Parts: sequence; structure tokens; C-alpha cells
Amino acid sequence: MTGDPMMNIKNWTRVGLAGAVMAAAIVAVPALAQSDRGVEARLAALEKRVALEEDRAQIENLTRAYGYYIDKKVWSEVVPLFSKDAVVEISGRGVYKGAKGVDTLFSKVIGRQHKGLADGELSNHMVLQGVTNVAPDGKTATGRWRAFIQIGMWQKMGLWAEGTYDIRYVKEDGKWKFSLMRWYGTYFTPYDKGWAQASFGNNGPSKEFPPDAPQSVQYDAYPGHYVPPYPYPNPVTGRPWTQADTDRYSTRGMDPSNAANSSSAGSPLSLESQHPQQPPR
Repeated sequence: MTGDPMMNIKNWTRVGLAGAVMAAAIVAVPALAQSDRGVEARLAALEKRVALEEDRAQIENLTRAYGYYIDKKVWSEVVPLFSKDAVVEISGRGVYKGAKGVDTLFSKVIGRQHKGLADGELSNHMVLQGVTNVAPDGKTATGRWRAFIQIGMWQKMGLWAEGTYDIRYVKEDGKWKFSLMRWYGTYFTPYDKGWAQASFGNNGPSKEFPPDAPQSVQYDAYPGHYVPPYPYPNPVTGRPWTQADTDRYSTRGMDPSNAANSSSAGSPLSLESQHPQQPPR
């Protein structure tokens, strides 16, 4: 303090301003820290969303690639798409397990030990309308797809088929793979007659290469119908699908393998009566 009143005022002003700045700094530091934590949390959430979308893209590519390999019966490329403990069930043939089971089902049962297409053979499997959901931990996922199928032999026969894929995925060694695959046939019909006039039933189990377990679900193909449980809730209401819903919307006893329902029962997808005999390629 001095005897000059004006100087005293200036000194007190400086002290007051310094105190105000210090007080503001004390208040601002926690606020800035809190703001930083908020930014970090938002960035972490964004990174997680991006990772889940990348997982979804990989899963969808995996499923589409599977369809293209199936088209041309490239079985050596199909088997690696499945996890080591995979479970597969296609069109009422029963349940096949593990890498050996997957190979048996595709290359021996469905492919009848033929590698690649025969001359004049058509075997298109268009995998469409996928709905995929990745678990929050990014380790598993679900998928529901449909396959529209064209099968034929040049100037001999043609078949239409369609069905629903119910799929579970797992990330194994950093790669997405199929861990569970079920395909439920909706209809099988001769090309010349169409689904209005004729329908085949589901394939039965192979006697030469029997499954590891029986078919898990007995269901009707067209003209009956079966609604496999949806693995996802309603995207708007959040309501989960239940087994009771599936029972309510599915028929019983209308599978065309029953002679009373169809005069065209058979095993269409294996082409056991239509496929020309040829040595494996």
C-alpha cells in the first residue's frame, strides 16, 4: 500500500483480476476434463459402430460368396467358410456336424461326388434379401436370407426352388464364418408345370452318407408352408418372434411328399434321377 490513493486502487484491481482469473481456471479445468471425457466416449461409441458395420459387411460378403461357390459346385471353397464346430442342415437331409460333416453334405450328398458342373447343367443359387444383426461384442451374429434356385439339364429337365436360410455366424481366428446353417425349402417345382400345378417334397436323409443327427424340424413345403423363427425382433416395435408364432403361421400335414398332396414327390435338389452319371472331376 502507498499514500497514493490511485495507485492503491490499481494494485487492488490487479489483485482482484488475478484472483478472478485463478478462480475461473479452477472452475474450467474440471469442465475441460469432463468435456474431454465426453468426446472420448463419443469417439469410442463411433468406433464401435464402425466396427459393427465392418463386421456386417464381412458377414454379407461371406454369405454372397457362398452362393456363388454353390452355383458352380466348387466344394473346396465352400468348406473353409464354416467354423470348425459348424452345424449344417439343408432341406430335410438331416444334421451334419464339423468340417467333415460339412464336406460330406455338400460334396457327397448334394454334389453326389461331382466337382463342378456337368456339361449342360444349370445350378443357380441366388442368395437374396439378407437381414443380419451383429452382437454388441462383435463375436457372433445372426442372418436370415432366402435362396431362389434354378436347376436344369440341357433339353432334359428344369426345376425351380426357393427357401429360407437361418444362419448363425461366429468370428473365428479373426474371420467371420458360418457356425450354424439351416435351409428350409419353401417350394420345389418342375419348370414346365410351375408351382401352380406341381410341387416336390423335401429331400430325405442319404442312405449312403447318413447325417450325424436327424432333421431338427419336421415342416411342410409348398403347398404347405413353414415360418422359421425370425432371429431378430420387429425393427419398429421391438417385439421378439416366438415359437408359438411359428406354430400359428405354419401348416401341418401338407408337405407334398404325402402322395395325397402331390403326384410329383421326389428329391429335386440332389437330381438323383436326372443327373447324368460322370466321374468326379
